[in-house]
Amino acid sequence: MINFVLSKSGNYGLVQQTLLTSIATHLDRRHWTASIEIAREGCLNFSLFVRQPAHVVMSHGVADKNYFTVADDNGEFYANRLRALFVPGAWLKRKLVAHPDLRLGEDQIHSVGWPRLDLLRQLAQSRPKTGTARRRRILWAPTHDFRKPGPEQASTSSYPAFAQHLPELERDFEVAVSVHPRNRAEKKPTDVALLDADVVISDVGTLVYEAWALGKPVIFPRWILGDRIQEYLPGSAEAHIFASRLGHHPASMEELLEMLRGPLAIGADVERFMSDYIDNYSGAASGPRIARLLERLDAAGLGAGAPVADFCVSAE
Repeated sequence: MINFVLSKSGNYGLVQQTLLTSIATHLDRRHWTASIEIAREGCLNFSLFVRQPAHVVMSHGVADKNYFTVADDNGEFYANRLRALFVPGAWLKRKLVAHPDLRLGEDQIHSVGWPRLDLLRQLAQSRPKTGTARRRRILWAPTHDFRKPGPEQASTSSYPAFAQHLPELERDFEVAVSVHPRNRAEKKPTDVALLDADVVISDVGTLVYEAWALGKPVIFPRWILGDRIQEYLPGSAEAHIFASRLGHHPASMEELLEMLRGPLAIGADVERFMSDYIDNYSGAASGPRIARLLERLDAAGLGAGAPVADFCVSAE
């Protein structure tokens, strides 16, 4: 039996529902259950949050952000209490396998793709095609500014600093804004606004990867973010994006506007990175793959034996 360990966090409730539904749809309803922040004895416990009691975790976001090397108060990685990790692709698996302080072996880290892409691609197929000429549609979709590391207490988000530039954008473009659920009252994941956008402006969150996977160029407001990504998230996929300047990295608002008035495309360097980072970047479904893997791990007895570690559950 597979048990989905649910978070009671209001910020991530709908994100969690979307991801788990995309997996549970492909499971026999008699063979899975769900509980709120409780691991069930005798079950293979699966969660989207690394601090929760579980045998297997897949992150609630596809961005790296060094999430699987988050440590407790004693300096121990939460991930070392798990029996398996699900990651989106080979890039992150290589990074984790090579980490000297992560005790999970290569056979315990599974590349599974990103299941929300299944839903987004289905929605994209059902969206009406726009045949008339219109202004370019811009979506600003920053990650949250909840964590402010370092002595300057500056986040790795373009929120709220980029908001002052929205009036400039609105003079020439159609502009939509979808800030992270942590920074808004309405918690619905960003989908229609992303699908309708021609270009996405973002920083280090999941929307960067989803935009690229949907064929949308991404612009990073470098003059706001500076080198904070590399400094505060060293070794992360996002630090790699910034160090390698994958996508578009204007040094000023004037340069960003110039980019938006010209042709924008996803470069071959982004294509190579994304093919390595997300297994289903080219279009294969992830949800059924995860469902089959959970069934195999359950059948192999991964959830049997010693009880799940008594994690200190905290809000993500």
